[in-house]
Amino acid sequence: MIEILKPVIFITPVLLVLAIGIILFVFKYQRRMLQHQEHLRQLQEAKQRQLLDATIQAQEEERRRVARDLHDEVGAMLALVKLNVHQLTAQAENKEAGQQVKKMLDEVMGSVRQISHNLMPVVLDKMGLPQALEAMRRSIPAASGVEMKLHCNQPEKRIEPKTELFLYRAVQELLNNTFKHAQASEVRVDLQFSDKDLQLTYQDNGNGFDYERLTNQQDTSGGLGLMNLQARLELLNGRFDFFSALNSGTKATISVPIS
Repeated sequence: MIEILKPVIFITPVLLVLAIGIILFVFKYQRRMLQHQEHLRQLQEAKQRQLLDATIQAQEEERRRVARDLHDEVGAMLALVKLNVHQLTAQAENKEAGQQVKKMLDEVMGSVRQISHNLMPVVLDKMGLPQALEAMRRSIPAASGVEMKLHCNQPEKRIEPKTELFLYRAVQELLNNTFKHAQASEVRVDLQFSDKDLQLTYQDNGNGFDYERLTNQQDTSGGLGLMNLQARLELLNGRFDFFSALNSGTKATISVPIS
């Protein structure tokens, strides 16, 4: 009997070792596969981030080009037309009509300057985010019925131009939503610089909206605008918190790391 069991006793440990080896191999293989999939996912995310960053840079460069064309070419042409109108008005009998034309030209030139400024604010490049937001605050027309209040703990602070530009665009987007939908009378923008990050808080006293419903509607420009802000903020390793509800106003908080 013992002689019969000897092969079994000898083979059993071998089979056990073989089984353990197979299990370890499968476990190691699955682990390597998971690591490979995670690596591919990270590469894909990095590629998407690079693509998004390149797209944003291209958009901003196009804005700069259009802003320069408006300021240098269209603005110069309008100034020349205004000069000719002024000369003709001085010789014409109906000077009142000439004054009306000059007034209309002044309004058009003002609109062109404003559009050029919105596309690429010179103040942002030269003086930084707080001063650019202050210029934005002053440019809000009284007819809008909206008063913007701005507070900053370090008005002269400069950070990376790319971050400044994003935050300026963020306030533009939020303010545009306020004008279009909120029926607000007051907007508060607060900039708080620390050694490690910058926190921007935007708040209006408007009628608010159902944020969840808006973001679920893919064809809604307001929801897409907010989602675009969130996507762009991820490129800066920042955080975007947004709250809005019917009759409760709107509040957005953006936090970005700074060096």
